Amino acid sequence: MPQALIIIDLIEEIVGKNGLSNTSYQQTQERNVIEKSNQAAAYARENDIPIIWVKVGFADDYHDIPAGSPMFNHAKALGALKLSSVGCQWANELDVQLRDLIMIKKGVSAFTGNKLDHWLKENNINHILFGGVSTLMAIQSSARLAHDLGYQVTVIDELCAAATLELHQQSLQALQGMATIYSLSEFLQGKIK
Repeated sequence: MPQALIIIDLIEEIVGKNGLSNTSYQQTQERNVIEKSNQAAAYARENDIPIIWVKVGFADDYHDIPAGSPMFNHAKALGALKLSSVGCQWANELDVQLRDLIMIKKGVSAFTGNKLDHWLKENNINHILFGGVSTLMAIQSSARLAHDLGYQVTVIDELCAAATLELHQQSLQALQGMATIYSLSEFLQGKIK
C-alpha cells in the first residue's frame, strides 16, 4: 500500500528553546524527536516513501489565521507564527532536504489551507504515517481528519511529543480505532504495511 511520511510543526516557534509557542520543547528534547525524525526521513528516502514536512505559518498581517481561534489569535498577539520570522524556520538539526515536499498549513490539522489531500490522492497515497508535535493538537487533528478522508492512518510514537508525556500518551490512546500506533523501530525494520 503506497505510503507517505508526514511530519508536522518541527519549527523553532514550537520546538525551539526560545519559541513563543514552545510548550512541547521539553518533551521534544527528552524524547529526541528531531533526531528520530531525521532517522525516519532517511529511511523513507532510501525506500522511496515520500516525506512531507508540514508547518503552520501565517502572513505578517495575520489575514490568513482562523478568525475565531483563541489559540491563533493568542499567537497573533504575541507576534508568533509569522512565515517571515525565524520562528517559522525548521528546527535546528532537522534534515529537511530539497527533494522533500513542504506544505504550509493554516490551522491545527496538516490538511488545513493547503493541497495536501489533493497531492496524496493525485499520487495514489492511501496510507499516512504521522509524526510531529504536538500529539495533543496537530497529530490528533490530522489523524482524525485523515481517517475521515479515507486514509489508513499510522502514528509513529517516538516521532511525537506533547507538553507532557502523560498528554502524549492520552492523545495516542484517544486515537484508538482511527489510527494504528507503531514504534520507530517497527518503521525502520519495514514492518508497517
